[in-house]
Amino acid sequence: MSKMANVINCLVLVLGVLMILYYFALGIFVRFGQSLQFLWLLAGGACVLRSLYWLWAARVGKCPGGRLVWILRILLALGLLLFFVGEVIILRAGCIEAPAGLDHIVVLGARVNGREPSGALRNRIEAARDYLRANPGTVAVLSGGQGPDEEISEARCMYEHLTGEGIEPDRLILEERSTDTGENLSFSRALIPEGSSVGLVTNNFHIFRALATARAMDWKVAGVPVPTSLISIPHYYMREFVAVVVDALKGDLAF
Repeated sequence: MSKMANVINCLVLVLGVLMILYYFALGIFVRFGQSLQFLWLLAGGACVLRSLYWLWAARVGKCPGGRLVWILRILLALGLLLFFVGEVIILRAGCIEAPAGLDHIVVLGARVNGREPSGALRNRIEAARDYLRANPGTVAVLSGGQGPDEEISEARCMYEHLTGEGIEPDRLILEERSTDTGENLSFSRALIPEGSSVGLVTNNFHIFRALATARAMDWKVAGVPVPTSLISIPHYYMREFVAVVVDALKGDLAF
Protein backbone atom coordinates (compact mmCIF):
# COMPACT_ATOMS: atom_id res chain seq x y z
CA MET A 1 0.00 0.00 0.00
CA SER A 2 1.40 3.40 -1.00
CA LYS A 3 1.90 6.17 1.53
CA MET A 4 -1.04 8.15 0.08
CA ALA A 5 -3.30 5.08 0.17
CA ASN A 6 -2.30 4.50 3.79
CA VAL A 7 -3.22 8.11 4.71
CA ILE A 8 -6.58 7.83 2.94
CA ASN A 9 -7.28 4.54 4.68
CA CYS A 10 -6.54 6.08 8.09
CA LEU A 11 -8.83 9.01 7.33
CA VAL A 12 -11.64 6.65 6.33
CA LEU A 13 -11.12 4.70 9.57
CA VAL A 14 -11.25 7.87 11.70
CA LEU A 15 -14.35 9.05 9.83
CA GLY A 16 -16.05 5.72 10.46
CA VAL A 17 -15.30 5.82 14.19
CA LEU A 18 -16.58 9.41 14.42
CA MET A 19 -19.85 8.49 12.71
CA ILE A 20 -20.39 5.58 15.10
CA LEU A 21 -19.66 7.82 18.10
CA TYR A 22 -22.04 10.45 16.72
CA TYR A 23 -24.80 7.84 16.43
CA PHE A 24 -24.53 7.06 20.14
CA ALA A 25 -24.11 10.73 21.16
CA LEU A 26 -27.27 11.60 19.23
CA GLY A 27 -29.15 8.82 20.95
CA ILE A 28 -27.92 9.70 24.44
CA PHE A 29 -28.33 13.48 24.26
CA VAL A 30 -31.41 13.63 22.00
CA ARG A 31 -33.02 10.19 21.62
CA PHE A 32 -32.53 6.87 19.86
CA GLY A 33 -34.88 5.84 17.08
CA GLN A 34 -34.91 9.10 15.13
CA SER A 35 -35.74 8.82 11.46
CA LEU A 36 -32.69 7.59 9.47
CA GLN A 37 -30.48 7.71 12.57
CA PHE A 38 -29.32 4.18 11.77
CA LEU A 39 -27.53 5.51 8.67
CA TRP A 40 -24.76 6.94 10.89
CA LEU A 41 -24.13 3.50 12.36
CA LEU A 42 -24.39 1.83 8.96
CA ALA A 43 -22.05 4.28 7.21
CA GLY A 44 -19.60 4.30 10.12
CA GLY A 45 -19.49 0.52 10.24
CA ALA A 46 -18.94 0.36 6.46
CA CYS A 47 -16.00 2.78 6.72
CA VAL A 48 -14.41 0.83 9.56
CA LEU A 49 -14.84 -2.52 7.79
CA ARG A 50 -13.48 -1.05 4.56
CA SER A 51 -10.36 0.21 6.36
CA LEU A 52 -9.78 -3.06 8.17
CA TYR A 53 -10.18 -4.99 4.92
CA TRP A 54 -7.64 -2.78 3.14
CA LEU A 55 -5.17 -3.18 6.00
CA TRP A 56 -5.54 -6.96 5.81
CA ALA A 57 -5.32 -6.95 2.00
CA ALA A 58 -2.14 -4.87 2.07
CA ARG A 59 -0.55 -7.22 4.59
CA VAL A 60 -1.22 -10.31 2.47
CA GLY A 61 -0.52 -8.54 -0.83
CA LYS A 62 -4.06 -8.69 -2.21
CA CYS A 63 -5.01 -5.02 -2.49
CA PRO A 64 -8.07 -4.78 -4.74
CA GLY A 65 -7.76 -2.86 -7.99
CA GLY A 66 -8.89 -2.88 -11.56
CA ARG A 67 -11.85 -1.45 -13.41
CA LEU A 68 -14.51 -2.32 -10.80
CA VAL A 69 -12.70 -0.42 -8.06
CA TRP A 70 -12.37 2.66 -10.26
CA ILE A 71 -16.06 2.51 -11.21
CA LEU A 72 -16.98 2.36 -7.52
CA ARG A 73 -14.69 5.29 -6.77
CA ILE A 74 -16.24 7.38 -9.55
CA LEU A 75 -19.76 6.58 -8.36
CA LEU A 76 -18.80 7.49 -4.80
CA ALA A 77 -17.24 10.77 -5.95
CA LEU A 78 -20.37 11.66 -7.95
CA GLY A 79 -22.57 10.82 -4.97
CA LEU A 80 -20.48 13.00 -2.66
CA LEU A 81 -20.58 15.86 -5.19
CA LEU A 82 -24.38 15.63 -5.41
CA PHE A 83 -24.60 15.56 -1.61
CA PHE A 84 -22.32 18.60 -1.28
CA VAL A 85 -24.27 20.66 -3.84
CA GLY A 86 -27.58 19.68 -2.24
CA GLU A 87 -26.39 20.63 1.24
CA VAL A 88 -25.13 24.02 0.04
CA ILE A 89 -28.57 24.74 -1.45
CA ILE A 90 -30.34 23.62 1.75
CA LEU A 91 -27.97 25.65 3.93
CA ARG A 92 -28.38 28.83 1.86
CA ALA A 93 -32.18 28.59 2.00
CA GLY A 94 -32.06 28.48 5.79
CA CYS A 95 -30.05 31.71 6.02
CA ILE A 96 -32.83 34.01 4.79
CA GLU A 97 -34.24 36.76 7.00
CA ALA A 98 -37.91 36.54 7.97
CA PRO A 99 -40.03 39.47 6.68
CA ALA A 100 -41.85 41.51 9.30
CA GLY A 101 -45.58 42.25 9.43
CA LEU A 102 -46.91 39.08 7.79
CA ASP A 103 -50.67 38.54 8.00
CA HIS A 104 -50.24 34.89 8.99
CA ILE A 105 -47.49 32.51 9.95
CA VAL A 106 -47.85 28.75 9.65
CA VAL A 107 -45.89 26.93 12.35
CA LEU A 108 -45.03 23.48 11.03
CA GLY A 109 -45.29 20.67 13.57
CA ALA A 110 -42.61 18.27 14.77
CA ARG A 111 -42.49 15.35 17.15
CA VAL A 112 -44.20 15.54 20.55
CA ASN A 113 -42.80 13.39 23.37
CA GLY A 114 -45.92 12.57 25.34
CA ARG A 115 -47.26 16.07 25.89
CA GLU A 116 -43.91 17.86 25.66
CA PRO A 117 -42.33 19.21 22.47
CA SER A 118 -39.20 17.67 21.02
CA GLY A 119 -36.16 19.90 20.66
CA ALA A 120 -37.05 20.82 17.08
CA LEU A 121 -40.65 21.65 17.98
CA ARG A 122 -39.59 23.67 21.03
CA ASN A 123 -37.35 25.79 18.80
CA ARG A 124 -40.27 26.43 16.44
CA ILE A 125 -42.56 27.38 19.32
CA GLU A 126 -40.03 29.87 20.64
CA ALA A 127 -39.52 31.41 17.19
CA ALA A 128 -43.29 31.70 16.70
CA ARG A 129 -43.65 33.31 20.13
CA ASP A 130 -40.97 35.88 19.34
CA TYR A 131 -42.48 36.67 15.93
CA LEU A 132 -46.00 37.07 17.34
CA ARG A 133 -44.75 39.37 20.09
CA ALA A 134 -42.85 41.51 17.59
CA ASN A 135 -45.77 41.58 15.12
CA PRO A 136 -49.04 42.03 17.06
CA GLY A 137 -51.16 41.98 13.89
CA THR A 138 -50.02 38.49 12.86
CA VAL A 139 -52.17 35.37 13.33
CA ALA A 140 -50.55 31.93 13.60
CA VAL A 141 -51.79 28.64 12.18
CA LEU A 142 -50.40 25.81 14.30
CA SER A 143 -50.15 22.80 12.00
CA GLY A 144 -49.57 19.21 13.04
CA GLY A 145 -51.62 16.10 13.78
CA GLN A 146 -51.25 13.47 16.48
CA GLY A 147 -48.94 10.52 15.98
CA PRO A 148 -49.57 7.05 17.45
CA ASP A 149 -47.03 7.61 20.25
CA GLU A 150 -48.07 11.21 21.03
CA GLU A 151 -50.57 12.03 23.77
CA ILE A 152 -51.75 15.22 22.06
CA SER A 153 -51.49 16.68 18.58
CA GLU A 154 -48.47 18.74 17.61
CA ALA A 155 -50.81 21.72 17.06
CA ARG A 156 -52.29 21.34 20.55
CA CYS A 157 -48.82 21.11 22.07
CA MET A 158 -47.82 24.36 20.36
CA TYR A 159 -51.08 26.00 21.45
CA GLU A 160 -50.56 25.09 25.12
CA HIS A 161 -47.01 26.42 25.18
CA LEU A 162 -47.76 29.62 23.26
CA THR A 163 -50.77 30.52 25.42
CA GLY A 164 -48.66 29.69 28.45
CA GLU A 165 -46.16 32.26 27.16
CA GLY A 166 -48.86 34.92 27.03
CA ILE A 167 -49.91 34.73 23.35
CA GLU A 168 -53.64 35.47 23.01
CA PRO A 169 -55.68 32.35 22.09
CA ASP A 170 -57.64 34.29 19.45
CA ARG A 171 -54.41 34.76 17.48
CA LEU A 172 -53.90 31.00 17.22
CA ILE A 173 -55.65 28.66 14.77
CA LEU A 174 -55.23 24.91 15.20
CA GLU A 175 -54.82 22.54 12.25
CA GLU A 176 -54.70 19.03 13.76
CA ARG A 177 -55.00 16.67 10.76
CA SER A 178 -51.69 16.88 8.89
CA THR A 179 -49.04 14.16 8.96
CA ASP A 180 -46.37 15.54 6.61
CA THR A 181 -45.14 18.80 5.09
CA GLY A 182 -47.49 18.63 2.10
CA GLU A 183 -50.54 18.20 4.33
CA ASN A 184 -49.25 20.91 6.71
CA LEU A 185 -49.35 23.38 3.85
CA SER A 186 -52.51 22.16 2.14
CA PHE A 187 -54.66 22.02 5.29
CA SER A 188 -53.25 25.28 6.67
CA ARG A 189 -53.83 27.12 3.41
CA ALA A 190 -57.55 26.30 3.64
CA LEU A 191 -57.68 28.20 6.96
CA ILE A 192 -56.06 31.38 5.64
CA PRO A 193 -57.93 34.06 3.62
CA GLU A 194 -56.84 34.29 -0.01
CA GLY A 195 -54.35 37.07 -0.64
CA SER A 196 -52.85 37.04 2.85
CA SER A 197 -49.10 37.34 3.25
CA VAL A 198 -47.86 34.11 4.83
CA GLY A 199 -44.62 32.87 6.38
CA LEU A 200 -43.63 29.30 7.20
CA VAL A 201 -42.02 28.84 10.62
CA THR A 202 -39.75 25.81 10.55
CA ASN A 203 -36.17 24.83 11.30
CA ASN A 204 -33.50 26.27 9.02
CA PHE A 205 -32.67 22.86 7.55
CA HIS A 206 -36.33 22.45 6.50
CA ILE A 207 -36.88 25.87 4.89
CA PHE A 208 -35.77 24.88 1.37
CA ARG A 209 -38.07 21.84 1.15
CA ALA A 210 -41.00 23.63 2.78
CA LEU A 211 -40.81 26.55 0.32
CA ALA A 212 -40.28 24.20 -2.65
CA THR A 213 -43.37 22.24 -1.57
CA ALA A 214 -45.39 25.47 -1.36
CA ARG A 215 -44.22 26.50 -4.85
CA ALA A 216 -45.40 23.15 -6.19
CA MET A 217 -48.84 24.07 -4.82
CA ASP A 218 -48.69 27.53 -6.50
CA TRP A 219 -48.63 29.15 -3.07
CA LYS A 220 -46.34 32.13 -2.60
CA VAL A 221 -45.02 32.16 0.96
CA ALA A 222 -41.97 33.42 2.85
CA GLY A 223 -39.66 31.52 5.15
CA VAL A 224 -39.24 32.14 8.87
CA PRO A 225 -36.14 30.04 9.72
CA VAL A 226 -35.61 28.61 13.19
CA PRO A 227 -32.15 27.69 14.60
CA THR A 228 -31.30 24.03 15.18
CA SER A 229 -29.45 22.63 18.20
CA LEU A 230 -25.75 22.04 17.50
CA ILE A 231 -25.71 18.31 18.21
CA SER A 232 -28.62 17.71 15.82
CA ILE A 233 -27.29 19.75 12.90
CA PRO A 234 -25.35 16.95 11.12
CA HIS A 235 -28.22 14.49 11.44
CA TYR A 236 -31.03 16.83 10.42
CA TYR A 237 -29.14 18.16 7.39
CA MET A 238 -28.23 14.65 6.28
CA ARG A 239 -31.82 13.51 6.71
CA GLU A 240 -33.15 16.58 4.93
CA PHE A 241 -30.99 15.86 1.88
CA VAL A 242 -32.57 12.41 1.63
CA ALA A 243 -36.06 13.90 2.03
CA VAL A 244 -35.41 16.48 -0.71
CA VAL A 245 -34.24 13.78 -3.13
CA VAL A 246 -37.26 11.57 -2.38
CA ASP A 247 -39.77 14.42 -2.69
CA ALA A 248 -38.13 15.66 -5.90
CA LEU A 249 -38.38 12.19 -7.45
CA LYS A 250 -42.05 12.08 -6.43
CA GLY A 251 -42.63 15.45 -8.12
CA ASP A 252 -43.69 17.17 -4.90
CA LEU A 253 -41.17 20.04 -5.17
CA ALA A 254 -40.88 23.02 -7.52
CA PHE A 255 -37.41 24.55 -7.89
